[in-house]
Amino acid sequence: MTTQSCPSCARAHQVSTLREGAEVPCACGAHFIVRASRAGVAPTHEAFSGLEATSVASPAVALPGYELERVLGRGGMGEVWLARQMSLGRKVAVKVLPPRLAKDPEFVRRFDKEATALATLNHPNIVQIIDRGVAGEHYFFVMEFVEGRSLREVVRELSPSEALRVALQVARALECAHDKDIIHRDLKPENVLLDARGHVKVADFGLAGIRRADSTALQLTATSVAMGTLNYMAPEQRRDAKSVDGRADLFSLGVVLYEMLTREVPVGRFRLPSERVPGLDPRVDTVVERLLENEPGARFASAHAVCEALEALVTNVSSSSPPSSGALQAVPVGMGARDRWYSGWRPVRTALAVLGAVVLVFWGLRSVLDGPIVLPWGQNSLVLGGRPVRVVPGPKVWPVNTNADLFVSSVVDELSDGRVRVGLDFVVGQENVNAHAGTWTLVDGQLHAMQGGNDASGGQLIPRAYLAHRYFSSDDFSAEAVMSAKPLGRGYPAEEPDAQHYAELSFRVTGLQVSIYAIPDVGMRLSWRYATVDGREVVGNSSQEVADLVQDETPMPQGPFRVKLQLKKKKNGVDVEAFINGAEEPFAHKFLEGFQGRSAKVAMGCRNLECTFDDVVVRGLQAQKGEDQPMAETRQE
Repeated sequence: MTTQSCPSCARAHQVSTLREGAEVPCACGAHFIVRASRAGVAPTHEAFSGLEATSVASPAVALPGYELERVLGRGGMGEVWLARQMSLGRKVAVKVLPPRLAKDPEFVRRFDKEATALATLNHPNIVQIIDRGVAGEHYFFVMEFVEGRSLREVVRELSPSEALRVALQVARALECAHDKDIIHRDLKPENVLLDARGHVKVADFGLAGIRRADSTALQLTATSVAMGTLNYMAPEQRRDAKSVDGRADLFSLGVVLYEMLTREVPVGRFRLPSERVPGLDPRVDTVVERLLENEPGARFASAHAVCEALEALVTNVSSSSPPSSGALQAVPVGMGARDRWYSGWRPVRTALAVLGAVVLVFWGLRSVLDGPIVLPWGQNSLVLGGRPVRVVPGPKVWPVNTNADLFVSSVVDELSDGRVRVGLDFVVGQENVNAHAGTWTLVDGQLHAMQGGNDASGGQLIPRAYLAHRYFSSDDFSAEAVMSAKPLGRGYPAEEPDAQHYAELSFRVTGLQVSIYAIPDVGMRLSWRYATVDGREVVGNSSQEVADLVQDETPMPQGPFRVKLQLKKKKNGVDVEAFINGAEEPFAHKFLEGFQGRSAKVAMGCRNLECTFDDVVVRGLQAQKGEDQPMAETRQE
């Protein structure tokens, strides 16, 4: 026998090497798997708390109406599968309670309680439950499938403004749950999901405490038992999980927020966030300190109060927030329903009267004048008389070229492996971005671009923006961004035949590029162009691989989506991979012979479209301009 500690709460358990592969339950709700060491003496363990994946494989079970595809994660309350709902042909997430646990009435009640808790919650920041049921020995319920990543995967990559926006959305989810007397009890980065647009979904209410008086049968957290994950638990929850209220979730939110800001979990006497993050608004310290108070009474009184405090720190609060009092029209005291009806319709009646008068005047003119009357109407013309009223479109002017520097906010971290991480937040800051053809602006924390036409302003047409003063090596580089693209709209001059339309994320300088292109109505493409040492030009894109049936076609998603471009040095060249929406497998892959040792910049492009870029994160080895870059010019394209 030997002692193994639960990785979630550090409790010691007696295990044996003879029980290799066995699952050991812990009172915290997590399980771990006993593994023998290479020496065959001491076992090791793998946790699967929340949605943390393990290497244990389970056969798919047969659930009526659903086709299970693969395990997304495994936790103390069962397995989460990616599945297809056959009636609607959509992807869903299915949580299944293993048969061995279904024999335990307490586990069944707890599993059923999670479904009950989720079913009562209807909020854009909470994972929605779709269905529930029993199939043989398997209890299951069905949730919406969130395409994206867990906060654990990105917790150390967020800028301060991104961290505050995530915390605000989590606080809104908690506000909704607490209003229904539901406590999460296990809030941690693994249980916070982010979709492709960065919208937050709080998941896994398996440890939720329902505090209503009529829910006694569902209250199964034992007195003096700590439920949750140790590092994120409030002090009172470690002592007695049954007696905690919503303020325990607020403490957990404080730990998560501190970790997003500083990349560390607050333990013992911790430094304030502004002492760890240069330039951070000191008001953030006040919010974090109050969330992390040891005594519940010293914390915020409610999640609603936390939302108010965070909203004051976040520049672009979600449009789902309730309107301010100034947006509401005052109604005089004593005004009855009939009076209000007439008051509300008065502007409409006036407008109809004016329109009627205009129609009568032009009807009279039509009998006197020969032919239609043409009036200016903005950039268009309004035609009256002789035929039905119509608007004749006038040509719009192409978006003007910025051809100037933008200055945005950035967080730069030196990584332990010698690389650097640069996270961009598109609000005013000190990081220089060179913007060229098209109108490039900072809008609601995003880089917004509108580009059309072929005006090169006397030089080369460059429909993109570059991260100005940072060069990276092709030997170890990755860049990812959330981007979107849509048509400019009607009214612009006719484009040339075969005009290009794309949004782009690229590693490039003049004469050298590796790009991910999103092309509406065509699909996603990986493209490359460079010169070898001997002067031979190498040009290509993944559409040829699709034509040769080497790769599959990847449609361009609707709405904002995440792309990632990754370069890794290999023998005699560089492996390039392109990913979309957090997929494990690249949608395109290419080995570029002789591409090692090149230096280039990060670029975002937009051609004959309206595009947005957000959540841009770059990691890689820094390089100097033109460093080890044969046969390629070093000036910016």
